[in-house]
Amino acid sequence: MKTTRVKTSDMALAILEKVAFTDVAPSQTEIAEAVGIVKSAAHKHLNTLEETGWIARDSGTGRYYLGPKAWIVGQRATAIRDLAETARERMRAKRNETGLAVVLSSVNKRRLSVIAALHGTHAIEIGVRQGSELTLHASAQGQVALAFGGAEVAEDLLAGELEPLTPKTITDPDLLRARLAEVRASGFACAPEETLLGVNVVAAPVFDHNGALIATVALIGSIQHLTNPPEQAHIDAILELAQSISVTCGYQGRSPTALSPPR
Repeated sequence: MKTTRVKTSDMALAILEKVAFTDVAPSQTEIAEAVGIVKSAAHKHLNTLEETGWIARDSGTGRYYLGPKAWIVGQRATAIRDLAETARERMRAKRNETGLAVVLSSVNKRRLSVIAALHGTHAIEIGVRQGSELTLHASAQGQVALAFGGAEVAEDLLAGELEPLTPKTITDPDLLRARLAEVRASGFACAPEETLLGVNVVAAPVFDHNGALIATVALIGSIQHLTNPPEQAHIDAILELAQSISVTCGYQGRSPTALSPPR
């Protein structure tokens, strides 16, 4: 069953995310431009968010920052914070070993959000910003989430239109079903240039103590450094990293396949 999105809720969330993930507190004009609405409409949304405590306005500069309600809710997200902190040293070790960017994303039904990201060590920096949301069908992380998450989410997505982010994005539902079957069989996903041309990603699932999917972890690099197909060393690295993080979350099984596929 498809869910019905509420436009006003989507807009309020878009504004809240703009305030939360902008390095410099944004102005009303900057917020309006970022979310694609006129200033008068932005003013109404901002007033509501300010009155309810989600954001606050600096009386001197007129710029907006997160309010007390956002802080309180954030304190309840300790599981996500703990997961990111638990994984960070393991991620850093694999980053240093491979030279590639490493990204950890939390899985929550239809949402895949980056909660920790480490840049690679190569001269050209490639990575994903913390707080970004990833497209499910067009990213390796998303394909892992679809393969190992709930079947209902995957079928719902496959029933709709699959937007092409690049000429190499999979937009045929049957081809995506076949890809997800490959991901389940191998224990990892690779999506070369499917989100951004010139960039490749290899990702694997992270499970909790109940064996439920809670996150994905990925290596990201240029197609030059993370080839298609990936080198066996990179496949081994992402599967070992995913298994290691899963174990710290109480998972007592193995990764969906062996730690690496048959050579």
